[in-house]
Amino acid sequence: MRRFTFRAWRRVAAWTQAVLMVGLPFVRVGGESALRFDVPTLKLYFFGSVVWISEAYFFLLVFLLFAIGVMLFTVLYGRIWCGWMCPQTVLSDFSRSIERMSAWISGHRIIGGAISHGMLALFSALVAMDLIAYFVSPYDLLSDIVSRSLGPWTFWSWVLFSSLIYLNLAFVRQKFCASVCPYARFQSAFFDQSSLTIAFDTSRSDECMGCEACVRTCPAGIDIRDGLQIECINCAECIDSCSRQRERYGKGSLVDYRRGTAGNEGRSRARPRVLLLSLLFSAIAVLFLYQLYVRVPVDFWVFRDEKQSYHQIGIQDNMLNAYSLLIENRSLSPGIYQLSISGIKDAELVISQNPFRIPPNSSATVRVFVFAKRKNLLERTTRLRFTLTDAVSREIRIGQEAPFIYPERSDKGVDI
Repeated sequence: MRRFTFRAWRRVAAWTQAVLMVGLPFVRVGGESALRFDVPTLKLYFFGSVVWISEAYFFLLVFLLFAIGVMLFTVLYGRIWCGWMCPQTVLSDFSRSIERMSAWISGHRIIGGAISHGMLALFSALVAMDLIAYFVSPYDLLSDIVSRSLGPWTFWSWVLFSSLIYLNLAFVRQKFCASVCPYARFQSAFFDQSSLTIAFDTSRSDECMGCEACVRTCPAGIDIRDGLQIECINCAECIDSCSRQRERYGKGSLVDYRRGTAGNEGRSRARPRVLLLSLLFSAIAVLFLYQLYVRVPVDFWVFRDEKQSYHQIGIQDNMLNAYSLLIENRSLSPGIYQLSISGIKDAELVISQNPFRIPPNSSATVRVFVFAKRKNLLERTTRLRFTLTDAVSREIRIGQEAPFIYPERSDKGVDI
């Protein structure tokens, strides 16, 4: 029975990632993309939730989770991400498949090369289009492409990304991992004696046949027999090649995944670095989940109208202040809200409609007026509290304060 190679497992991982990465922007949850940061509106759509740019603290928590998660993953599993899940590696593998397909179609080196570059350019354009779909609506993007009505920013972004991806896949590939990617240098600071690596068994070096199959198949162009190197992306191509050569003689591979480098396995049991990073990651994850739990999908701000800040009304000695309320409905369903005021005795709220409706995933400005009797105002500036309540569930109730001001003298110059 033929052994299921690491390359076969990596192909499964690559196709799984490709389906997920291509499909996520097109999958709709609550009428919007499952995952997309919409640049025109500066909103993050995340599996049925909407995070507005005014909730920037969520982005900070996500960044911290990602950064600490990468550190922890590196300490535990080395560069397994690079060889199995990194888009750079996955796209490079697809580009090699395109080259082999082009050579098989033409059978001629020059014609095959031309076909290969043409297919790589088309593939790069498709990848760039899917990348842009994480920042603008993919359905609008496809519609604009078909109707040839792409905006200048979208069009030139597509051209730029397509060009960069093509140059990368046609001429760079794994050279990027060895010379440009900062993660290769980053890993050396977090490796310890128990990190997962690919290593040559130096204790059996006399069994090596010198065929150099592991060198020829390495996409990074290194010799794994020279020990741990930052260019290694843990793709396991060398393991498969060595296994194929040695299984002819009924022997096992000299290269394999192991904890630590050869000769150091199992020497370090205490891993304070893992413990510290795990605690940090857990603490930030708990904070993130708590923020999601207490998050209110609506918020508002009150601005007193400076142009019409205060007035004396008639002979009833009423004072009038005008306000503008900016209300954000951050959910994917419409909201019906009711506004009330407190802080001043017998104050009267005048609004065109109360309760009022805010469409899903949108903001609205509401103009309101507040009347108060002079005798109920003890100070020239009084704190007035506006309370916004969900008129349907009554579970959401948030408040904002704004000053209510009356003039020291009336329009006729009489002290008030």
